Amino acid sequence: MATKKNTEADFWKNGTSSAKSKSDFFRNRKSYSEQQNESKFVKQEEKYEITEVVQEIKKSKKRKRLIIRNDEYGKLMMLGLEVRVPLGLSLYPTQKLMIVRILSALKTSQNVLAESPTGSGKTMALLASTCAWLLNYIQQKRAAYENCEIHGSALRPKNEPNQVKTENDEDVKPTVSALKSGDTFENQWVDDFVPHKSEKVQVKKENSEPKETGKKEPECTCMPRVRVYYGTRTHKQIAQVVKEFSRLPYANIIKHTILGSREQSCINPTARKQPDISAYCKEINSAHGIGCSFKTAMRPRYEKAPPLRDHLQDNGTVVFDIETIVETLATNTPQLCPYFCTNRILTQDADLIMCPFSYLVDPLIRNSSDVHLKNSVIILDEAHNIEDTCRDAASFTFTEKEIDDSILSIRLKKHLVDTELTNGQKDMDTAQIVDRKIILNEIRTHLVFLENVLLEMLRWMRSVSRNARPAKNDRQGWKSCTMCSANLFSSLTNAEEGVDLFTPPNSPKHTEISTVFSEMTKHNEPEMQYFDQFKPSSTAIVVIEKWLYFQSFFGNQQYQSTYRLNVSIEPINERPIFDGDSSIFTNSPRSSGPRRSAGPRNMQYREMQEVKTEWSTQSDGDQWIDPSMSQTGHQPISDGCKTTISLWCMSPAISFRDAFGESRSVVLASGTLCPMDTLKTELGTEFKQQVEGDQVISAENIFAAVLPAGPYGNRLQCTFRNTSDPESAFYSEVGAIIRYVCLNVPAGILCFLPSYRVLEQLKTCMMRNSSMRQIEMKKRILFEPKRSSELTSVMDEFDDAIFNPTKFGESINGALMFAVFRGKISEGIDFADDRARVVISVGIPFPNAVDDHVTAKKSYNDQNSKEMGILTGDEWYVTQAYRALNQALGRCLRHKNDWGAMLLIDERLERQTGTFTGGATSARVSKWIRAQLKSYPSFKIFNNDFRAFMERRMGVGKESTVNK
Repeated sequence: MATKKNTEADFWKNGTSSAKSKSDFFRNRKSYSEQQNESKFVKQEEKYEITEVVQEIKKSKKRKRLIIRNDEYGKLMMLGLEVRVPLGLSLYPTQKLMIVRILSALKTSQNVLAESPTGSGKTMALLASTCAWLLNYIQQKRAAYENCEIHGSALRPKNEPNQVKTENDEDVKPTVSALKSGDTFENQWVDDFVPHKSEKVQVKKENSEPKETGKKEPECTCMPRVRVYYGTRTHKQIAQVVKEFSRLPYANIIKHTILGSREQSCINPTARKQPDISAYCKEINSAHGIGCSFKTAMRPRYEKAPPLRDHLQDNGTVVFDIETIVETLATNTPQLCPYFCTNRILTQDADLIMCPFSYLVDPLIRNSSDVHLKNSVIILDEAHNIEDTCRDAASFTFTEKEIDDSILSIRLKKHLVDTELTNGQKDMDTAQIVDRKIILNEIRTHLVFLENVLLEMLRWMRSVSRNARPAKNDRQGWKSCTMCSANLFSSLTNAEEGVDLFTPPNSPKHTEISTVFSEMTKHNEPEMQYFDQFKPSSTAIVVIEKWLYFQSFFGNQQYQSTYRLNVSIEPINERPIFDGDSSIFTNSPRSSGPRRSAGPRNMQYREMQEVKTEWSTQSDGDQWIDPSMSQTGHQPISDGCKTTISLWCMSPAISFRDAFGESRSVVLASGTLCPMDTLKTELGTEFKQQVEGDQVISAENIFAAVLPAGPYGNRLQCTFRNTSDPESAFYSEVGAIIRYVCLNVPAGILCFLPSYRVLEQLKTCMMRNSSMRQIEMKKRILFEPKRSSELTSVMDEFDDAIFNPTKFGESINGALMFAVFRGKISEGIDFADDRARVVISVGIPFPNAVDDHVTAKKSYNDQNSKEMGILTGDEWYVTQAYRALNQALGRCLRHKNDWGAMLLIDERLERQTGTFTGGATSARVSKWIRAQLKSYPSFKIFNNDFRAFMERRMGVGKESTVNK
């Protein structure tokens, strides 16, 4: 105890280094006049840098402007609605079926599951059907407004003033709790350009005469506004959706915008040089910031959507993706901020809003963005991983250092308040603030309260960490444990440890935390912005906000049983790497590793690091290099280790219902939704409409084979037993198959394996028996990088070897890419035509059976399968494997005229063919693959059919080239 007290005392001493740090930290206390002078120099410097940014954009590859022709289109009548399509486009049967099912669902407020193979026009069908229904709805809404007895003009006397009801009146989010009603660290910009509406208060006169009983009261018949949110996994996929939308004759009739991050849309040259663009943007646009010229240029003319859309149209931009609108706004006058234009202004009148999944599913991001899901239509494209996304959205992770830094931030702000109270008022610009000292004392009280909450969280973390035991992976120093919901509840109400953290919504303590949080993060009026400098850091805000959201879920008795608590103690010199053996939940190859993908809110801590001072400088914002560098005085839970507490949600239904419970309809679409059973049960939502589309590619262009045995006659089964021995015959057989394919097939070949471990052992075997050397005579051999930053260069080299093969040697005719299931190559990359003539899949990519999270999920499903009607643990486990397999196989065959082969190496997959139709396994591989899948009992029989297919297809290709 004495040590802690002395440490805290030393912390506030005016030593040389700490005095310098405090001077740096308190630099924002400069007077407004000093800041104005400083901003002039910064803006002059930016003026020259802006030119460089604009030149860089202009020098980049000029994007082709999309030509919009709304007057030329074909049309089909479906379910009484006119569906417009590009002129001359003939829809596939799968597209027509999908359009009918979606229209039927939208009319009756139902939900849809739609699986349609890549290349079958899925995106076109989704947009055409939704836009057709939405356009009709807008017309009905306008007519209902005109005929409304209260707001309409048809029944109102000519001399009666028009009481206009704005479209956004019904869109104001209800105040559910102090957390949602209070501004978060993002919300301070939400209402930048939106005038505050005064609350409509109906005053009833006490002495008013009673109304006539026989007279009917007028009723409002206005229809609610409906938006369409089109969610994708990545921003790159949004660009593909925009391209399809531009082909439809709804552009500029159905107004759209895109929600994205500052990292993708910021054009401020100084901000782009910062390690954290978002944090810098917030800092310069805060009350004491220097401001951003691009954001300032929006006032006052472009504070509303119509003038901004006119500006874009005048510059040739009607339909846009992120890159297009950034180019337009950066290269024309005035130069406007693309982030605020797309995320804050164009959302005012947008009917179609495109965004990544996280903006819709994640409660922290959703409630800090201009997102209104009530009465909306939700389309989630490429939704095969929606279960994982939803589980992540309701899961929360806290690190020891994250809480320690939050406490440090609170104490710094508290010291700043004390300094202000002690030194008195020195800045004449704030001398007129009324009750300044009273407000400062209130702020100090709030800071003390939040500090106590964080200290209590730290005691709780220390208490539960004692349960960690050495991990099963035999890695020295690693410890972990997983606790059930009952033990999690007990840990939050441990009086012996001084922990009372179970604060369900509407409890006194939860209300107090929410109220204080709202007060400390609210957006002050201009005359009160002097107090913004005392707000907690973004790190502290994120921690408290995560905790409040966790309590809002866990505090609901119905949801308590879905949570598990995981403790992970990881040596800081151990850096886990991604391994395909790992679970679908984590990028760590070890069962005890902390969960790396527990939702976007858990990444904000690293993304929003404060400007470092000498007190908190670290080489990694999420770990301690030296525990003695903690400035709060507490000793680390485990010396030299990073301690992480994860609160895992086992049910995706919680966040799915939380996000879309009030939506009109939800459409889940993907090329690989199969198996669909898990979606129907896990999401806790009824999907009355279901589509499982057929492949539009001709059967003669598809070769799908299961290889249960290799060229040497050994049976092939990719199990841990068979792959743990590098000398196993399994590797020799697989290597021989890969070598055979590479020597006989030109262009690109993809090979997916269950993990990096299996990949490395296969590589060693193939190098030892010279298979790799023989392949190198024909192919450029590449491996999926473990770092995302290296993916672009690897893919460029892969494409170069396919389209410019002689660059790598006279005998080279393509490339071979080794990758892992669930990796970077298996999703989101288009390998059309020569980029992937053959896809080889090795094994069945089951999640890591010893991963803590996988074990907890299987146990949860087993315990609740009968009561909740969900899949058992084993059924869920197998489903995840086949969905990953389907996703990898879908990398080739990307359009109607494409052709290719899929080779599935594992004898267990024989039961997926037509000859093995019994049991639940018959519906695990996608329908379009099952239709062509054939098992070959011997490699000789396979060889004959495979050679015939390749010779036939390559012969057709040569004839087409000659004819052209």
